[in-house]
Amino acid sequence: MNEQNNDVNSELEAVNFKKADRATKKRNRILKPLSLCLIFLFTLLCSVTLFTLQARGLKIAVTPEPDSLEILGGFFTYQLGERFLILPGDYRIRVKAEGYKDLEMAITVGAEPNQTIELEMAKLPGFLIANSAPTADIDVFIDEVYQGKTPLRTKIEPGLHDIFFQSERYLTYSTKIQIEGRNLEQTVTANLSPAWAELNISSDPSSAEIVVGEEKVGITPTKIELLQGDHTVKLSKAGFKVWQSDITVSAGSVINLDSINLLKADGQLSIVTDPAGANITIDAKYQGQSPLVATLEPEKTHEILLTKAGFEPIQKAIEVEPGQEITLKSNLIPMTGVVELEIEPNDATVLLDGLELKSNTRRLTLSATRHRIQIIKSGYATKDMIIIPKAGLTQELVVQLKTEAEAKVAAIPSKIQVMENVTAKLIIPDKFTMGSKRGERGRRTNEIEKEVQLARPFYLGTKEITNLAFKKFDPSHDSGVLGRSLLSDDDRPVVNISWEQGILFCNWLSKRNNLEVAYEKVGNIWRLKEPISTGFRLPTEAEWAWAARYNQGNSATRFPWGDYMPPPPNAGNYADESAANMSSYYIIGYNDSYRGTAPVGSFPANTFGIQDLNGNVSEWVNDIYATSARRGVFIDPIGPKTGDYYVIRGANYTSGRFSELRWTYRDYGKTGRPEVGFRIARYAE
Repeated sequence: MNEQNNDVNSELEAVNFKKADRATKKRNRILKPLSLCLIFLFTLLCSVTLFTLQARGLKIAVTPEPDSLEILGGFFTYQLGERFLILPGDYRIRVKAEGYKDLEMAITVGAEPNQTIELEMAKLPGFLIANSAPTADIDVFIDEVYQGKTPLRTKIEPGLHDIFFQSERYLTYSTKIQIEGRNLEQTVTANLSPAWAELNISSDPSSAEIVVGEEKVGITPTKIELLQGDHTVKLSKAGFKVWQSDITVSAGSVINLDSINLLKADGQLSIVTDPAGANITIDAKYQGQSPLVATLEPEKTHEILLTKAGFEPIQKAIEVEPGQEITLKSNLIPMTGVVELEIEPNDATVLLDGLELKSNTRRLTLSATRHRIQIIKSGYATKDMIIIPKAGLTQELVVQLKTEAEAKVAAIPSKIQVMENVTAKLIIPDKFTMGSKRGERGRRTNEIEKEVQLARPFYLGTKEITNLAFKKFDPSHDSGVLGRSLLSDDDRPVVNISWEQGILFCNWLSKRNNLEVAYEKVGNIWRLKEPISTGFRLPTEAEWAWAARYNQGNSATRFPWGDYMPPPPNAGNYADESAANMSSYYIIGYNDSYRGTAPVGSFPANTFGIQDLNGNVSEWVNDIYATSARRGVFIDPIGPKTGDYYVIRGANYTSGRFSELRWTYRDYGKTGRPEVGFRIARYAE
């Protein structure tokens, strides 16, 4: 213990330290960075080894060869020849090439050792330059869509396209062109051929006025140009008869009409009778009724016969000089007959030609001409009739007045109110030709011509059924949205409904109006009940075609507005310039102010008072779709008994193609579409 303490308390002895030599310092400076470098190389080697073990080979094959290819994301990628070494995981690739749309997409690298991704870049649109010779301002159509007038530069998608050049004075020029795209410009020039012929015409005497159709074109002798086709040519000169001829010309031809001998003018006979309306026969040929101006061959005797029901006939012989104008005035001598009236109720008031008869006057001696008799009594429907007494004879006229209620039942109203904001107009149909002729531009093979006879008058909805009306039947229905256009506003036509939903609405509407339903379900198929009731239904295709295309008679036009494109302002709701970003095809130079559907009734009605039969939305009709038809006349046709699809008629707000805008265009379907709605119809009796 003591010895230990002594050691501790003993004095410490100092030691001298020596400075390290230079060699030792140099070694220390070298060893430290070298260690760090070796550690880094070891770490890098381990990372490379680990990456090599885990990486997968990825080949990205791009058509065409790209200008640049980037792989975005991940820790590290390495390109080795055609392949990239890359760790499994999710990445994005970005590819660029001049003339093609930039391509960027997500990819997933899996666990497979070697993987290949094949990509094809889409070409950018090209530019088509359309020229015409020898003139400009020629209408240009690309794939049946009007583009404008030459000279024209327009953007166009790559691929094969049909090009049409059209003008009234030149033959239509058509060709096909393969568009390369990639922002390249391609030029097509239409070498147009004249669509007219030359007509050399002279007359004896000369200086006769030439009229083609209704247009004055010159004075003989002269040379005129006529468009190819059929023309009516007239020559007129004071004091001479009008010369007229129908001429058919071919484009590029020359027609010489030998000197035309004009004949001296005939005389004129003015015939006036008292009373007017006498039938006039000249030389045993009926000419019309008085007053009448007749043309007579000069220097010849003509036999004139005047007849009128209830009057004695008058016969005269007349002769006129060349160019002479004479007047024949004749007072017709009436013949009489007797009419005895038997009226129920017998105290009714009687008006004869607007004058009231005495209550006890029931035997009438009248001229054998037309007379108006009106029989009136309070609480009864007025009887209004025309009678023609027979000369020298007695006739008995029995009249039984109907009560106002009975008359109301018997009368068929011209317009009916179906429900709030839903009305229908009475249509009196006739015989017509449905479909289009072979060779008509834009015609589809399903537009088969057939003769149709519509015998039963029918009511047709004046407007398409709206969302508001349809929701009374199905409150859950929503017509939806197309692009940025809302289709479900109350005043817009209901869309996105199937054919079956349309006929179920009709049955619901029939019950609502206390009518027998029109449709019944047989098995799994809905069809019209037979005999067809007066309940509400979809219009038949024939009824739709008559009301749409033949509202102005049998002179059917190609489009609702006429025969040529583009449509005039306010023609209807079609794919216009405002819908260029929403529809693949649109009408250049036309704007109806609506990108989507329009409120029903926004455009003028036809002569029947029906609106939007072409435009706004296409419409379901009753008929099952078919592409063939037997020969003969179809009486009130309702379509085939069986089939998978139903006919759709009329253009809509997405229609911009030439063929779709025509009256005769037919489509088909079964399920709801955003451009298809419907309207109602029913038989009147």
